[in-house]
Formats: sequence, C-alpha cells, structure tokens
Amino acid sequence: MIRRIVLNNFLSHTDTSLEFHPGITVFVGHNGSGKSSIIDSITFALFDEHTRKSHKNLLTRGMGGYVSNETGSFVVLEFSIGPTNYRIRRQIDSQGRLTSVKLEQIVKNSNNNNSERDQNDKSIYRPMISGERKQLGESVIRETESIMGINYTKLQIAGIIQQGEISKIIDSQPKEFKELLNNMIGLDRLDKSFNNMHNVIEEFRKILREKTQGYDDNQINIIFKKTQDNESRLLQSKQTLNTVGMQLSQKTETLNELEKQIEILEPKIAKLSEIRSLENTLFKYLRERSNSLKTEIDKSQRMIVDIKNAVRFLRDKDEVFITIQMVSSELDELNGKVIKVEGEIGKLEGFTECAQKIQIKDGKCPVCNSEIISLNRMFDISHINFELNKKIKEKQFLLSEISKLTKEEMEFKRKEKNIIAAERTLLNYDFNIDGSTDTLEHKLENLKKDHQILSKLKFDTLVNINLSAYKLDEYSANLIDIIQNMRNDVLEVDLNSYQQKKLTKNKLSAEMVSIHNQKAILEKTIVDIQRENSEFQTLITELSSVAKFISDLENIRSTVFNRDGIVSSSLRTRALNLISAKASEYINIFNVGLSKITLIEKPREIKVLCYGKRGEIDTVSLSGGEKVAVSLAIRMGIAFLMGSSKIDFIVLDEPTTNLDEERRRSFVKIISDVFSKGMSPLSQMIIITHDEEIFENSEVEQVYKFKMTENGSSVSVV
Repeated sequence: MIRRIVLNNFLSHTDTSLEFHPGITVFVGHNGSGKSSIIDSITFALFDEHTRKSHKNLLTRGMGGYVSNETGSFVVLEFSIGPTNYRIRRQIDSQGRLTSVKLEQIVKNSNNNNSERDQNDKSIYRPMISGERKQLGESVIRETESIMGINYTKLQIAGIIQQGEISKIIDSQPKEFKELLNNMIGLDRLDKSFNNMHNVIEEFRKILREKTQGYDDNQINIIFKKTQDNESRLLQSKQTLNTVGMQLSQKTETLNELEKQIEILEPKIAKLSEIRSLENTLFKYLRERSNSLKTEIDKSQRMIVDIKNAVRFLRDKDEVFITIQMVSSELDELNGKVIKVEGEIGKLEGFTECAQKIQIKDGKCPVCNSEIISLNRMFDISHINFELNKKIKEKQFLLSEISKLTKEEMEFKRKEKNIIAAERTLLNYDFNIDGSTDTLEHKLENLKKDHQILSKLKFDTLVNINLSAYKLDEYSANLIDIIQNMRNDVLEVDLNSYQQKKLTKNKLSAEMVSIHNQKAILEKTIVDIQRENSEFQTLITELSSVAKFISDLENIRSTVFNRDGIVSSSLRTRALNLISAKASEYINIFNVGLSKITLIEKPREIKVLCYGKRGEIDTVSLSGGEKVAVSLAIRMGIAFLMGSSKIDFIVLDEPTTNLDEERRRSFVKIISDVFSKGMSPLSQMIIITHDEEIFENSEVEQVYKFKMTENGSSVSVV
C-alpha cells in the first residue's frame, strides 16, 4: 500500500508531498496538471523505470524547455507490504544521472498529525541497502522486487491500469482479449522455448540428480539392483538381530539373579560400612585419648614433683620465719648502735677542732695569756684522738656485723619466698600439706598403664580384632560393645564375594550396554534399509513418472510447443481459472446482481460468461453498470494474478474514459460502496481522472486537486 510520496523537481512538481490512506484516493485536474506524473514517480522510485524515455526528461523544466534546477531531482516513496513499512529515496543530478538510492525499513511509525510530519517525524528507519553506484541502485531494485514479489513489467499490468483498459476487456474483440492474456502471462517468450528445451531437460536432469543423490531417469535399473541387494542385507541383519536378542535375554536373566543376591547382601554390607565407620570413630577417639593421656601423665608428673618440693620447703617454715624475726631485730639493734657511735664520732671530731684552736703555747692560755697550771682532758687533743679511734673501730665492727646479718637475712628471705610459692603450689593443686602423694602416684601409674596399652595400637589393627582391652572409659566401652554386637550380625558376610558379585554385575551391565548398542545399530540398520528401500521404491516410482515426464517434454519440444499448443493452453487455462475465481469473488462483493464470472478459452478467442439469477448472461446483454462491474472485477482478478497477492493497491488512470454517463456513475457507485462497507479485496485504490464531478456525492476518503501554475503543479486537498 502506498503511504506517502514526496517529489522534488520531478517533472512538473517542484515540491509536492502527498499522504495516502486506506480506501479510495482520487487525483482530479485538467490534462497536463501533473496527475499522471505520480505514476512515473512510483515506478521510478521502486524500479528506476518510467514512461519518459530518459531520466533527464524527469527533471522539472521551465519556460523554453530548459532544466530549471541545478541540484537535480529526487523522489521519496513510503509503502507497506503487510505489516512492514518501507521508505525508498532515489535521486538524480541535473544531467539525469542516478546519484544516490536508499531503501529503509520503518521500524516505528510517527504518531504526529500529518501537518507536522515533516518537521516532527519520529519514525525510526533501519537502512537495508543504500549507495551511490549504479550496482547498488540495481541491488535496491532486486531487493524491492523481492519484497513486493513483482517487477516493473508485472506492476504495469497488475497495479497500474492505463486509460481505457478497464472497459477494454468487455468492449474489445475476444481475439484481442486473448492476445492481452498471452502478453500478461508471458507467452511471447514461448517462441524461444523450442531452442532452449534440450538445455531445460538436461538442467532438469541435473536438478533431479541433486535432489536424488545422483539419480535420474536413466538409472532406474541401477536403483532396482540396489533394492535387491538391500533385501539380502535386511534378511541377514534380522537373523543377527534375533541372535543378539537371545544373548540379551540370557544376560538379562543372569543380571537379574545377581541383582537379587546383591540386594540381599547390601543391607549387611551397609552394616559393615557402618562398623568400619564406628571403628574409625573408635580409633580416632583412642588416638585422641592416647594424646590426652600423655598430656595428663606429664601434668601429673609435674604436679607430684611440685608438691614434693613444696612440702620440703614448708617443713622449715617456722624456723625460717623465727630466724627472720631474730635477724631483723638484731639488725635494728646494730643499726641503732651505729647511729649512736656515729653521733659520738661527730662530737669527738667537733672537740678535736675546738681543742686545736685552744692549744697551750709557752704554758699560757691562748685566749687570756694567763699561765695554765692544769688542762681538762676533754680539751686534750691526744685524749680526744684516742677516743675517736676507739669509736671508729667500734663502728667498723658494728658494720661488719650488720653485713653478716644482712646476708643471713637475704638467704632466709629467699627461703621465705620459696615457702610462699610452695603454699601457692599446694593451694593451686588443692593438696593438704599433711596429705600423701601416694594416691596421685597410684593414679599416675594407672594413666601410664592405659597409655602403654594405647601406644601399641595401630590403625589397621582395629579391623577384626578383639577390642575388649581398649575399654578405657565409659564412652570407649559403649562404642566397643556396639561394634562387637554389630560384628556378630555380619559374621557370615563375605565382603570379597560381594565385591566379586558387584564386579560381575558391572561387567554384565557393560556387556549388555554393548549388546544394546549392537541391537540398536542392527535395528537402525534394518530401519535404514527399509527406509532406503522405501525411498528407492518411491524414487523408482517418481523416476518412472519423471521418465514419462521427460518423454513428454521431448514430445512437447518436437510436436506441441507453440503459441497455441498444449503448454500455452494450460497456462491460459490456469490463468483464466484463477482470474475467473477472483473475479467471481469480486463481483459478489460489488453486489450488482451477478454471482459468477467465467472466462472460457475458445480456439481463437476468450469468451466472458456471466451468471446471475437469470442464469447465464452474455456480456452483450449486460447493463452499463453491470459491464463496468464485470470489467472492474476481471481487471482486479488480473491484478491478483500478476501481483501474487502481495500488491494491495491498484492505480486507475482515467478509468472513465470512453465510458458513457451510466457506466461512469456505476463505476463510482460500485467502488464507493465496496470501500465504504470495508468489503474491498484491496486496501487502496488510486484513481486519476479529469472527470471531477462524478465524485462529488461519493464516499471517497480523500481527493487531491491538481492545478498547473507558473511554478509547476500545485496540489491541494479538496
């Protein structure tokens, strides 16, 4: 469906933009106003084709025929195929040379009003093909043809109905209608087929070989021989499959028996596993207990030694404390004496100084110079020195005694510290000094015995041995009792036998997997052979049919292939049947009293038969309105045939030309009613006409009026 066209310096349009919607769009205006230029813009944008001979003729020209622009011309066409929207832009320069072409897919449509579309278009365009070289222009054409399913030639026949052709089908001679049909379905090329038929047949055989893995109609006997060989292989494979099935059955029975035996043993094997787990737990506990005993033995030994040492120190406690008091008292007494002696020494030293000052000279007093008869001993220097030396010796003796007592005091202080430490030790160990270490030493001996037992234990010795000797405490005793009771439950279980059965089962399972694989391969081989033989049979049937078809082609090539032969007749018949079926659909939609249209090929003509309530109706007997309806239905059927149902629009250029008043009115009424009721087989119809008045009272969606001005074509909405 056409959605939008933008023309810039194209033919008579300097700057024209047209919006299209579903339904009927009418272009009205006088001849030469630029209406038919829209058809050329559509075909130019899509296929780089038009009716103006050369691209240079597409450029807008001014007065005198000169090109009025130097920048060239471009056309933008937006269209949709189904739900997908596209935009194509094609531009030529001032010499008519193609300068650029771009094909885009519109990802998101704008919701803006039409009047704002150019300025505020928010559509998203995804480039498909674009470029400036001629090769890219041709790529765009091929891509467009692929999208639309139609080329330029077929579009002219299917979607663009030129002046007078809508009624030509009814009004022209039946012979001319047949020639028109021949041109539509391309029978003009049939004349070349005779010379190319041999290549066609060989190419057909080549394609046949590609599709059949190298076979054609000349190799039917080879395929038949392969079918027989396959039958022999099939018989041998079935015999082998039977043998394999017997082996599989025997091994399955053996495996089932083994599985039953293993199933009986598995709970006991599980108990063995549980016993191993408990033995490991016991071993771990005993190993930890051994380490704990060693630590406890070391601790007990240290404790006994510490206690004995402490008791030894505490035996002299009273003596040490009394001695310390006596020594301390003596030291205090001696220190007092030293202080007293030091005072007396100081006093004597003072007397010595005074005595030296008052020494008698010449028997006279040094103070009064009187004669001295006798002298007091305290001022006698010799007496003072004697007493001073005596006191100094006394001090030295006292200090010597203090030093001895101090050393003795330090020794007893050390013993006092040991006594205090010993008391702390006994307090820490909670041991009474009057107690005995026999209990501790007995406990130590028991610990050593337990440790000696555990020191002989090795990891692998717990399996299948008597564990009674290792009941060292309540936990180990309970655990050992559980293990020994569980051992009694599995005395008859042979683990090696169980493992052997498991190995045998695994081996059988592996063998059965191999046999199953062999069985599957044989079954697949049988299926493949059967399928291949079935395919060979089908291929023989098809190739036999193809051989007949190729023979027929050869016969057609030599005898039938001409414009009026079997091939052309069958093509015309198919085309006529399709056109008749679609035209009958459309005539029912038009609701003009006709129910069926049939096109029948005669030896030299094509006859149109119509059917209504009165039965068969010859076209000569149709009313003017019925003729227009029949012509339009057939025309739209031809459009369906040529457009492969992808083309959802049709352009009618001056469809009312050569129609009388009744037919023109009937034409307008039919298309208006169909589109207004939403019953049209097409989404869009574009009508180009100068007959403006016939659409005045019709329900047409949009009418554009074309007018030629001094600046080119002017288009306005009516």
